[in-house]
Amino acid sequence: MCPNAFIPQVTAMIGFTTRCGRATGWWDTQTKLPDGAAIAPLILASDKTQLSQFQGDKKAWPVYLTLGNISKEIRRYLPVPKLHCYSDATRSLAGYRIFHYCMGRILASLVEAGKAGVQMVCADGLTRLIFPILAAYVADYPEQCLISCCMENRCPRCTVDPNDRGDPTPSPNRDMPSTLETLDAHERGYEPETFTKDGIRAIYKPFWRDLPHCDIFGCFTPDLLHQLHKGFFKDHIVKWCTDLIGKNELDARFKAMSGYRACDTSQRASQMQRVFLGIIAGAVNEDVLTVLQMQTSTTLAALKACLATFHRFKDIFIKYEIRKHFNIPKIHALLHYFASIQALGSNDGYNSESPERLHIDFAKDAFRASNKKDYHEQMALWLQRREAMWQREAYITWLSAQQQTMDEKLSNDPNDPNDLDTNNQTSAHDASSMTRASYHVAKTPPLRGVTVSHLIANFAATSFIPALTSFLQQQQSHPLLPNMSDRFDLYKQIIITLPSNTFLGSQIMTDRIRTSPAVPPRGRKAGLPGVFDTALIVDDPIEYRSRGGLAGLRVAQVRVIFLLPEYFGVHPHPLAYVEWFTSLGAPDPQTGMYVINRSTRQHQPNSAIISTARIVRGCHLMGQFGRTIAKGWTTDNILENAKNFYLNPYIHVDTFTTVTSLNRLEIQISLEYELC
Repeated sequence: MCPNAFIPQVTAMIGFTTRCGRATGWWDTQTKLPDGAAIAPLILASDKTQLSQFQGDKKAWPVYLTLGNISKEIRRYLPVPKLHCYSDATRSLAGYRIFHYCMGRILASLVEAGKAGVQMVCADGLTRLIFPILAAYVADYPEQCLISCCMENRCPRCTVDPNDRGDPTPSPNRDMPSTLETLDAHERGYEPETFTKDGIRAIYKPFWRDLPHCDIFGCFTPDLLHQLHKGFFKDHIVKWCTDLIGKNELDARFKAMSGYRACDTSQRASQMQRVFLGIIAGAVNEDVLTVLQMQTSTTLAALKACLATFHRFKDIFIKYEIRKHFNIPKIHALLHYFASIQALGSNDGYNSESPERLHIDFAKDAFRASNKKDYHEQMALWLQRREAMWQREAYITWLSAQQQTMDEKLSNDPNDPNDLDTNNQTSAHDASSMTRASYHVAKTPPLRGVTVSHLIANFAATSFIPALTSFLQQQQSHPLLPNMSDRFDLYKQIIITLPSNTFLGSQIMTDRIRTSPAVPPRGRKAGLPGVFDTALIVDDPIEYRSRGGLAGLRVAQVRVIFLLPEYFGVHPHPLAYVEWFTSLGAPDPQTGMYVINRSTRQHQPNSAIISTARIVRGCHLMGQFGRTIAKGWTTDNILENAKNFYLNPYIHVDTFTTVTSLNRLEIQISLEYELC
């Protein structure tokens, strides 16, 4: 932590903020603090959850608190009283006031600390003045209304009329001074017009009243889980398209979707979105696809353009009698995404799915460890003991690392006469650590001595011998040619290390390319279908190196990954037998996706033997279903039966940025920086 460590910095290259400390909204706050001070942005999340299953009404209200630049959470529980002493008319309001009272107690220490700052020792050993300020609050829509002291039929961020939430025109934002002034006037017995007009609840002492440098209404983050994935997409878009296409037709298209790693479209709405454009393409009219098309860019300007396109064409659903109006809170909430991203950073850092997942570790597991009586106290004690163990474990890990570092320094002492080769060994180690393989296969091939006949029958490698012959002739002037009696050692998969991607941070991403033949049923054990993944392969190395993105790449289905026998010569990498698809042309104007089909040569699959070093990444192909899907198409045979395919850019963030070439410039700059 250093002075101005949390001053927002905008990524000028694409105008997109990636985290709280880099968002534009914090420049104004920084100017209000003393010189040399640093902001510690606090992120709050709370969500009431059910603890008991099948019986009982045990509930907890966990509150999670973390800093904007760390991932360590602090757990608190709010009470969930029954409030039977109140009448039905006043019980809910009493519960709201208790929530704000408890939150005020929890955050009381932030008031003075946020005003005067706190002297803290930073990681570099220096003491600095730190201002902990509430930056973001992650909550679902009902809880946002509770925090902002407004009715649940109102927007917690602006004063839009409840009947105008389908209008794309923005309304004035709520602000703390006027809201507090209205609450104070109402508490004194007056009836201010804004109290009813803005839908304010009579919560006279909200917990955020005295928090310094805080705009509680601007702290609310987009709720991706409930607003986009489960809300706008699953509850509305999917339902509307189901009414247009028909439930049976839509189900058949999902069942025939080709498989892809870590994507189960039957379980999660967020994964259904990755293939939904390919699902409905051809089954709905072009004007419907225009409403749903959102693939132009990830910049804020493009996000605004996509939302404007939706509002311009949304009446098409009224035309087809799917909707009567668009006065939907989740659609209105999209208008606030731009300001939220600019002020707080990208949405993925504030997804309400995170506290939902934390409920399992810190609420539900804690409740199960109790005797179900006075469980709040037992849950808190259980968490304290777990935290003590975590702290002890972290200390031991740190101590071990310190000891290892000390041992390495002693062993690398250049004055040690017993270790004359130390410098050479260290240099070699450093050089090897800077080199990272682009792929990984098993140490020994799991399938040994496989015949060519087996490759043809079980791997559908019908042109294996001609393709290998052509490869050897290109590599050698007078090669030993293969024949049907040769045997080969095969790999079941290859793991590709993906190129660095600035949109995914510094984490190393990998992709798995599988080549597994079908397994027939045996006794009571069911058989397994064959899996032969598709991949993007370097077809033109010069164009790929110079332009990046999809330039110089071509799609192919990988059938066989094998080692070349030594009597054919030595090759530094395993080889792969692939079947090519046609080259990428211009994107389809209706869907914006590339359309390809299988490449043939003399009515046979256009196949080749390539080095596995040319495989860049896996890719996902979606069959072009047309107006009505053909009978018999399934996820196991779609790649063999469909004639045309969409190259799916939405299957993964890395694939999306590659296909749309959004990260080409940043990758180029990153490579130039690494080479300096």
